[in-house]
Amino acid sequence: MQKKMLALAVLGLIGAPALAQSNVTIFGTVDLGYRFSGDNIDSKVKNRSAIDSGTSTPTRLGFQGSEDLGNGLKAGFVLEQGIAADTGTSAGGGSFSRQAFVSLSGGFGTLGVGRQYTPGYALTSTVDPFGSVTVGQYNNVYLTEYRWDNLLAYVSPSWGGFSVAAGLTLNGYGNESRGNRGTGEVGDVRALSVLPQYRSGPLFVGLHVQDLRAKSTGLYDGEKVRAYDLAGTYDFGVAKLAAAYGIRRADSGDFSPDTGASDGKKTRQWLVGVTAPVGPVGKLLASYVARRTEAVAGGNDAKVGQWALGYEHALSKRTAIHATYAKVDNNRSARESTNLSGSVGAGYNAGDGYQTGFAVGIRHNF
Repeated sequence: MQKKMLALAVLGLIGAPALAQSNVTIFGTVDLGYRFSGDNIDSKVKNRSAIDSGTSTPTRLGFQGSEDLGNGLKAGFVLEQGIAADTGTSAGGGSFSRQAFVSLSGGFGTLGVGRQYTPGYALTSTVDPFGSVTVGQYNNVYLTEYRWDNLLAYVSPSWGGFSVAAGLTLNGYGNESRGNRGTGEVGDVRALSVLPQYRSGPLFVGLHVQDLRAKSTGLYDGEKVRAYDLAGTYDFGVAKLAAAYGIRRADSGDFSPDTGASDGKKTRQWLVGVTAPVGPVGKLLASYVARRTEAVAGGNDAKVGQWALGYEHALSKRTAIHATYAKVDNNRSARESTNLSGSVGAGYNAGDGYQTGFAVGIRHNF
């Protein structure tokens, strides 16, 4: 009750008095730990040793609310901000840059409008044993989009375990420009994403199809990047196995602002992983992720691989300690390219060219 009243007071202060009749709660995570990074691509760069925020899950603060409209309809909203707890500053792009949307749900499913996760990221980050966080996160290597602005998203009800998620935006990276043709090489990025998926008992599988199109005054005007991801998990009880396989095809270069891999034209990437319980409150995590990218300039393909091993121990339902080690290997073509190499990042903490990483810390959810 105290948490709900506090949330209502905070929302009132930021100018949302109309939400006073909604069911509003505060949620979030505070995650801090020690992180060591080494073996940089640039031999002149020394090892890094630091206290970092988000060593297992990005620290965040969010507000979530819902209102029963009757006749089976419900309105809702989410406002979620990333925080760098080691410095007390905003992270990930500023206020509520993690999520900011309003939704309407009912028997037809859920329709959301605003800044939201992409369907492709919802699939692959769920399959990744490390959940797209820690130094073992799959996206140190695996190219993907994360969140889109101006996103109209839909999630269907489940029909016998089968459901569909879809998203459409006229510009996933800022407001739509005048004439819907942004300045610069990329400009407005129009995106369409569809994700049919099936969940039944221990089995989960999804197939993601995505189309990006640049509308600009520059290099990539009218060009496309298409992405396909097949991913799933199966829980045997003694261990949950995970696998993903993805293809990205660009007309010329992969202009996606999220991947930053404009030197690449065609990419094949894959993941295998396992999560195994250790006693009643522990779990062991392991994965191997690899990517092979055909360079726009020709020559040998850029190849990147990462293996990671981690352990998590729950101290309670909301608090856990964790430790993870990861190592990335780039071949010569990847190392010498401008943006096709992989490095060991963690959450909002960039890899910065480091090829090895170790992190240990504590996470508290509220």
